[in-house]
Amino acid sequence: MKKKIIAYLSLLLAFFSIGSLISILYITFTTSELKKIITLHGVEILRQDLVIKIQNVEQDLLTVHTELSSRLDAIVLNVNDLDNAINNCNKCHHSPLINRKLDDVHGQIEKFKTSLSYYITAAANEERIRSLKLEAYNIGHELLNMTTDMAFIANKKLQERTQKVIEDVSRVEQILVITLMATFFIGLWMSVHLTRNIINPIRQLIELSRKIASGNLGSTTTYTDSTEFGELAASFNDMSLSLRESNEKVVRNLHRLSGLYRVTLPLHSVSDAEEIVRAVSFGVAEFLSVEQCGLLLLDEKTGYFEHARPAVGIAEAQAALLRISRKEVEYLYNLNHGKPLLMNDLRPESLPEGIQGKGSWAAHNILLGWVRKKGDLIGVIRLANKKEGRFDEETGGLLGIISNNVSVAIENARLYESLRLQMQQLKETQEQLVQTARLAAIGELASNVAHEINNPLTSILGYAELIKEEGNVEHIMGDIEIITNESLRAREIVQQLLEFARKKTPDMKEFEVNSLLKEVVSLIKVQFKDKKIKMYEAYSELPRIMGDQNQLKQVFLNIINNAVDALPEGRGEITIGTHSNDSYAVIEIRDTGPGIAAEVLPRIFEPFYTTKKEKGTGLGLPISYKIIQSHNGRIDVKSIKGEGTVFSISLPLLSENREQLRTESPKLSTNN
Repeated sequence: MKKKIIAYLSLLLAFFSIGSLISILYITFTTSELKKIITLHGVEILRQDLVIKIQNVEQDLLTVHTELSSRLDAIVLNVNDLDNAINNCNKCHHSPLINRKLDDVHGQIEKFKTSLSYYITAAANEERIRSLKLEAYNIGHELLNMTTDMAFIANKKLQERTQKVIEDVSRVEQILVITLMATFFIGLWMSVHLTRNIINPIRQLIELSRKIASGNLGSTTTYTDSTEFGELAASFNDMSLSLRESNEKVVRNLHRLSGLYRVTLPLHSVSDAEEIVRAVSFGVAEFLSVEQCGLLLLDEKTGYFEHARPAVGIAEAQAALLRISRKEVEYLYNLNHGKPLLMNDLRPESLPEGIQGKGSWAAHNILLGWVRKKGDLIGVIRLANKKEGRFDEETGGLLGIISNNVSVAIENARLYESLRLQMQQLKETQEQLVQTARLAAIGELASNVAHEINNPLTSILGYAELIKEEGNVEHIMGDIEIITNESLRAREIVQQLLEFARKKTPDMKEFEVNSLLKEVVSLIKVQFKDKKIKMYEAYSELPRIMGDQNQLKQVFLNIINNAVDALPEGRGEITIGTHSNDSYAVIEIRDTGPGIAAEVLPRIFEPFYTTKKEKGTGLGLPISYKIIQSHNGRIDVKSIKGEGTVFSISLPLLSENREQLRTESPKLSTNN
């Protein structure tokens, strides 16, 4: 197309140049003629001047020797001008006829000058003067006729040449108009032709691109030419065919990947060796469309690779014959340097029967894939076709991928079986440990319960013996009082033990935490009114929560009572505060006691563990922990020896209140 455009433009330029050249030649010639015409007009002016001067001389001649005789000098001057005029005419280029006439005029002028000279200088009689005057006048008149005739001839020639120049100018105009119009129409034709030559292939290429974009890969155009559009159309055809080929290749690869996924996915989801064999045999046979497919596995005891069941295309009796030694397998493995081995068009004696088979089911095309474990061969995937169905390198590559997955699946199955056995052993060991722990816990619980109940029982028995020996009724009543108190103490221990052991569902209701804490504080203050303990309350605004108020009141009482008991000699400070975060309402109870020892802190929630000796049962904190746990909350304890202890109780907020809450500055109040 580039060459065609250049050719068209060159043609257009050549045509325009030829027309312009012709016009320039005509214009040059016409210009030359116009210059000549201008010159001729100048000559004509000279001739007219010659005629005028002749007429002046004649007029002046008639006035000589009259009252106008004063113009005699003017006659002489006019005759001289006449002589100069004819000399100027002789300087121009004329035709031979004009030149002859000019020579005649020049001779006549000389004759006229001579006659005038005679006339002017004459002094004879008047008759002679009139005769000379008439002769001079006749010569001047003849000279006037000669110049007039010559002017007529020159004027006629001038008109002819002027007409010819006008015709040449008109012809130049016609040539220019024809050239411009022809150039316009030729340019228009070229534009239409080039536009058609450009638009047609572009339209076809657009249609082709739309077909390709709509998924009709492989579509081609029939447009051909020797221009760049022809090359572009050929490139489009090649691109379309290449896209179809690439798409088909991608589809094939997707199909293979999908097939690989279908084959390999079951391998990693089963843990039984027989299921792996089944997945390999049926999955690979369907995926690669083979007549026979199965897996030969190494038997470590015999050293032979034996065909596993189930298999595709192989009966049980035939599978029993497919058996090959480790040495023969290693030989086949090394034939292709560990890559899947392709063997097509085999003769019956080409391979051992253990791999090829025999009789009517003997394979003529075999593909072997190697199953390895840490570099050692543990299995062979055998694909076989009888007559048709040759194997290629692509199928070998797919089988190599499957073989690697089979290796991983077999190893995973073995690991899973080993893990299953270990888990079974671990479970049995764990059950034994749990049973032992239960027995130990029951023993420790029984020991603690026995210890706790033994003390009041010992007191009861001792005072019962004293009652037998006492004779004083007053002493007996005192002993009975002690027996009653110790019995109540034993009952309290049993009740707390029952409370800890049984599962009681909380009575969940919506309430305000701060109000419940204030109620608990009012009960506690009565206990230490005689002690020098300062209690600070710092409550932040909290949303309402769900909980069992009685159980939570028991938790707060237990922890605050422990804080009171921890203060030495009834002196110190207790601070109760509340705040909230995104999900919990937090209650903090802080004391300034001696703190909890690091070795004791991990055991404070164990049942019957106490540091109060005879004052406590060791069930308060375990019961509190259990109550908070039943409310889906938690208890955190921080304690530093010599600096005090902080119990943090976190209770979940209602779902509609679980958002960032504004924490107000706490207001402190002191109760002595």
